[in-house]
Amino acid sequence: MTEPSKIRPVAGPSVWTGAEMAQTDSWIFRLSPAHLAEIDAALKSAHAEPPALYGVTAGDFPLPTLGPALAGLGDELREGRGFFLIRGLPRDRYDDAQLASIFWGLGTHLGIGLAQSNKGDRLGHVVDLTGPETDMRQMRSYESGGPLRMHTDLNQDVVGLMMLRAAKRGGESRIASSMAIHNTILAEHPEYLEPLYDGYYFHIFRHQRVTDSKLTRHRIPVFSHYDGALACQFNPRPIERSVERAGVTLSPVAAGAIDFFVEVAARPGIYLDMALEPGDIQFINNHLIVHGRTDYQDHPEPERRRRLLRLWLRRPDFPKQDPRTQVHEIDELGYRKAAAIHGGVAAAPAGGAAAGT
Repeated sequence: MTEPSKIRPVAGPSVWTGAEMAQTDSWIFRLSPAHLAEIDAALKSAHAEPPALYGVTAGDFPLPTLGPALAGLGDELREGRGFFLIRGLPRDRYDDAQLASIFWGLGTHLGIGLAQSNKGDRLGHVVDLTGPETDMRQMRSYESGGPLRMHTDLNQDVVGLMMLRAAKRGGESRIASSMAIHNTILAEHPEYLEPLYDGYYFHIFRHQRVTDSKLTRHRIPVFSHYDGALACQFNPRPIERSVERAGVTLSPVAAGAIDFFVEVAARPGIYLDMALEPGDIQFINNHLIVHGRTDYQDHPEPERRRRLLRLWLRRPDFPKQDPRTQVHEIDELGYRKAAAIHGGVAAAPAGGAAAGT
């Protein structure tokens, strides 16, 4: 248990506010004509449909000048502000399958693609699949519409999103520095940091089935110091489910800490909203950034609905994560078995699917 008196403010480029980031576009990397030519050349030899696509490596998707630029952006993820946006990919030049190949190919220069479900899919689809008869209790958040509270995904180093089709109105990607949130909590309510460091039980879904769920055997810390770095893992919904469905009791301070984290992350000066355009690609450091989504109005036709592709990446050069953040109960064996069956470049994650964006 970490005593609040021993907790110090975080310093460095990972501590930023949305108000500061809104004054600059330095976090936008614009593709040049030369970069696009390299992408087109790589696509000719490396275009494939999943699951064969998951076997494509950085060597199979050569990017002579863009590759080193992506390596530099990877350093920005690890040591800098923790996010960037790639812009300039002409959406109308490619069909959805080609865009998926491009997204995967770019991702191979930034990390190792991980399975996002026990089906072995390593390119997730974030789209509203609900209808008039949908039982919302059986839907995952990335399969439904509406706003999403700020959160991190479980056990991933990097989360990538590619916009295929935007909503009719709204649906901005919302991000915030979890390190800035940490410092705000320390300054305004330091008593809340002890339960956030101590952690919370999660009520999680195994095999991605809502009807097949259980409580984690250990507490999952929101903030944890490990391998010389502070990391954040925050997702309020499985904590709330632990109270609602598993009878976990939270002290007033522990409950207040979650509510205050949510409140700070929702402050206009703290978060940064991005209106992703079709073809835009966003990458964030999942340990330094919380992400969410604003409410939106979608197109009525299913084929025109807001749709993004999602990548989960692991980077060997990132700080190792506190073992307490690993949610093994989500069915680690199922993920690893899926990786063996469906192919790919690395074993699947120890953790499982979390909320989408």
